Amino acid sequence: MIELSFSAADTGGADRGPRGTMDFAAADLYDLTCEAFRGPYTFRVEGADFSGTGPVLDLALGLFTAAGELAGAGRARYSAAGGAGEYRFERRGGKETVRIHRERDGKGSAEYAEFESATRAFLGEVVRGLCERFPDLRRNPEIRRLREAAAGG
Repeated sequence: MIELSFSAADTGGADRGPRGTMDFAAADLYDLTCEAFRGPYTFRVEGADFSGTGPVLDLALGLFTAAGELAGAGRARYSAAGGAGEYRFERRGGKETVRIHRERDGKGSAEYAEFESATRAFLGEVVRGLCERFPDLRRNPEIRRLREAAAGG
């Protein structure tokens, strides 16, 4: 079982830029994923709890991208922004083993289909939640692309 969630209300915007804020309508993907939207998230897989606080859009995109890479390869990696850890993913047969680089966090596993579905849904949830909290994001072309990807487009 996989549990992925976050709270947009508890996720901060950004403190970069000339006036201490980021122009969410024009920001590039790097700034949106690595420099903004820090908050608590829940990420549990059977056998491990990787929950914490960090850039939630980066996490959502990183996990979604790893699931896509695993569709055609047996391994994928995701290095979380802000030093939040390195995740390693390995696909064996119909199973997905998720391992984080730091030993203390252990490893968990879930079926690949569930992993792919959960990461797609989480990316959609994060994009929707952030757009509701920060309406200027709706005008950002990078956010539009992520919304389409989460919808399967």
